[in-house]
Amino acid sequence: MEKLRKLCTYMLQRRSHILYKNKLLTGYHTSSVRLWRDKVAIKIEEKLAVQHQGVFNEILAKKKADKAAFQTAIAYYIAKEKLYRRGHVEFIEAALHQMKEFGVERDLSAYKALLRVFPEGKMIPKSVWQVEMFHYPKQQSCAIELMDQMEYHDVCPDREFGCILESIFGAEVHAFRKFRRMLYWLPKFKNATPYPIPYTLPIDPIELAMLALKRMVIDNQNKLTVWKTLEAEEEPLEDTFIVSAMSPEQKELIEEHPETKPLIVEGGYKTWLRNISQIYFVLRADPNPENFTKPSDDSRYEDEEDLFEFTTIFEEEKPKSVSKALSIHEQPDGTVLGMCITGTSSKNSLVTWIRYMQQTNPKLEKIPIVFQMRTPESGLQVIETDQEKNASKFIS
Repeated sequence: MEKLRKLCTYMLQRRSHILYKNKLLTGYHTSSVRLWRDKVAIKIEEKLAVQHQGVFNEILAKKKADKAAFQTAIAYYIAKEKLYRRGHVEFIEAALHQMKEFGVERDLSAYKALLRVFPEGKMIPKSVWQVEMFHYPKQQSCAIELMDQMEYHDVCPDREFGCILESIFGAEVHAFRKFRRMLYWLPKFKNATPYPIPYTLPIDPIELAMLALKRMVIDNQNKLTVWKTLEAEEEPLEDTFIVSAMSPEQKELIEEHPETKPLIVEGGYKTWLRNISQIYFVLRADPNPENFTKPSDDSRYEDEEDLFEFTTIFEEEKPKSVSKALSIHEQPDGTVLGMCITGTSSKNSLVTWIRYMQQTNPKLEKIPIVFQMRTPESGLQVIETDQEKNASKFIS
């Protein structure tokens, strides 16, 4: 057993050394025949990739880009290469790039149909050495790339997918290990978030804004208000919509806010709903330092005899100060008093938002408000100094 263990260790070290050497010397060969063969193989692969890409383009020109057209392209290739399946790796890679155009990037049956393009029974390793030496590396890498795309689009494989994969590569190869990891982890990650996002997002920007604000607010009593400027007033500053989020507790905090201290409108910050971004703004106040200052440690040691704060029934109780319970909106970096998403993310829309909120919060009319804008439309501005201006005049 000791000799076998040493032999396995030597073979694994030798394999890693060869892989590292080949990685360093990619494209550099001492044999001109080997270099010529590699160039010919690359040209054949590029030709097959262009040919398979043309198959999908022809089907797109004749039929509507949907699941049926995608299945037709796969059936056409299998009927054409029924015996040898020439260029099946290039065909699968071309199909993976075209799945989004056909709208099947999240369809498990489409990935199963692509997996059936591999020839069955020919690539199953027959020994442990073939398993560890990455038997049929090009085909296994293609299968792993297919499962990577499934993982990116949150498509969880099932047991039928595993049976197809096992009939192609066997149950011990690296590609099947990837399937096992996906089958274990993806269901856990899928149900991990307490605020799931629907896979098909709404097209209406108002619904998207409401969905984003619902995910960000932490108060269960929060209420969303939607205003359309054309409907709310006759001559608005601009034609847009405003989705505002505010709770009754935040309204009370606005009423308690002193009139001498200004409120700040900050933004815009980005939040993502899958691949769609939303820009939101926050109405906040500066934090109250009295709520976040800790008591000094000197008061603990005023009495040396009462070092460990032991009390008995014969001693009088010492009064202790009771601190005010803070709300969830009062944070060390500021008190959040409201959030909004507008259609244009401009300063005029934020001024309109404040004006609309004054209808239910009259105290806002007496409080000064400062706008700290960081919207995408406000880019970098070049400020020229006097010396640069004089130099430009001299050059001209």
